[in-house]
Amino acid sequence: MRAKRILCFCLVCIFAVIMLAGCNNTPAETSNTSSAVSTPTESEDVSVNPDSFVETDEFAGATIKVFTAAFNDAYVTEIGDNSNNENCASVLSVAIKERTEAVEAAYGVTIEEEIMIDPKRYGGAFLDAVREFGYSGTGDYDILYPCLLDAGTMAAEGLLVDLANAEGIRIQNSWWDQTFISDTAIENKTYYLTGDIGLRAKNAAGCLYFNKKLMDDAGIEYPYQLVRDKKFTIEKVLEIVKQADLSEDLDEDGRITYHDKYGWAGQNGDMQKLFYAAGERIAAVDDQGKPYISVYNERSSKVIDSILDLLQDSEDYVCGDDYFNESSTPMNMLLDSFKADQCLFYSGGMEDALKLGDMKSDFGILPSPLYDETQEQYYTQVGAWSANAYCIPYGLSDEKTYRAQVILDALGAYSVDTVARTYYDVVLQYQKLRTDDDVEMLELIFDCAGADLGAVYRVGGLSNMLTQLIEKPKGSFASSYDALEQAAKKELDALIANFGQREE
Repeated sequence: MRAKRILCFCLVCIFAVIMLAGCNNTPAETSNTSSAVSTPTESEDVSVNPDSFVETDEFAGATIKVFTAAFNDAYVTEIGDNSNNENCASVLSVAIKERTEAVEAAYGVTIEEEIMIDPKRYGGAFLDAVREFGYSGTGDYDILYPCLLDAGTMAAEGLLVDLANAEGIRIQNSWWDQTFISDTAIENKTYYLTGDIGLRAKNAAGCLYFNKKLMDDAGIEYPYQLVRDKKFTIEKVLEIVKQADLSEDLDEDGRITYHDKYGWAGQNGDMQKLFYAAGERIAAVDDQGKPYISVYNERSSKVIDSILDLLQDSEDYVCGDDYFNESSTPMNMLLDSFKADQCLFYSGGMEDALKLGDMKSDFGILPSPLYDETQEQYYTQVGAWSANAYCIPYGLSDEKTYRAQVILDALGAYSVDTVARTYYDVVLQYQKLRTDDDVEMLELIFDCAGADLGAVYRVGGLSNMLTQLIEKPKGSFASSYDALEQAAKKELDALIANFGQREE
């Protein structure tokens, strides 16, 4: 598996400085792929889908322009120079810069990036700009890197090229995340993707941090073996929280907040994260690749009740969304309580690992829990608001479209042994104990990372409906869904029809 190969290298080199002098060489072709559920078996991948990409000098002298959406000026570019960006580890900055220069040298091109700061994140200035040049045919960009939510909108509006069977890029290559591709395809068409080049999606991958000191104090064994045995369930997490018995009103204000001791720090987004981790989806695709509403069924109703057992536990669950009146970034306050040994579990994203460098106690990383022990595998949700995805604008000439595909695939290929490898090492070095357990959990988290189609396209308000269940009594799922079902199905039908009208 790709992640295992990278992570094993990181473990060997963990106490050394990463040297990237060899990144200007053309990456060797490989035959390993992600172990995502929807992909063929490893033995099939070796014989049927060996990695390959186009190597050519026909683009010599060309300039490839990348248009990127960023939330603020702290954004870490995945294409250009981060040497003056304190938010980017220096070793990762070097890896990104030298990877891009290696692709430029190999193809004789110049890669330029324009970054647009768009605090609205989706449905704002960046989307308007793409619509303007997309509809007018005046676009001057070869590759787009929008927020995942905007990528879905662009695909639905016919602004993106289908990459599923493109001539210049093979989306089956192992440097593209296969679970993500499978999750977000509509009628077997792929309009956006991420992978070893997609650091935004990696940062947005959901995970669960645990405080090893607090588990030691409570005499609780670290949950690594539970994860391996597929016994790390929502119910088991609650059991561990109760066993630790941390709940303590330190400031004596009569309620448990981030100022106190408690079992789980999270946010409203935990509802969708845990729903996805349980193997349920707001919208899924059938055997023909046609999307359908899948959010409500007998099993998902039980999943919701199990999730609410955790999210409605006022003694042990603290929700960051309750503190927007105190801070625009309340999860940072909860993260501080985790670092101060006041919280056992912190539910966040992989990006949070980069904020734990000053934590004195040891911590570990786990995948989001299963629903129950009958579930066959773990699932990692990539947050649609936080993640970006790579895509190619529709309306370029055939020549430019092909060129953009080739360069995008090359950027992915050249990232395997440079950017991706270094990213994993940066994450690992923020853990006090860099053990085989840590490597194994990270591998598991990334190998099953994907996105809910229904969340990406915000179908029928069903994403918000799930989140709102947190404030409602158990048993409200059926009536909440019934109120939206018909409108959601009509909206999805319209979405499918819109894709079908794309001019090829």
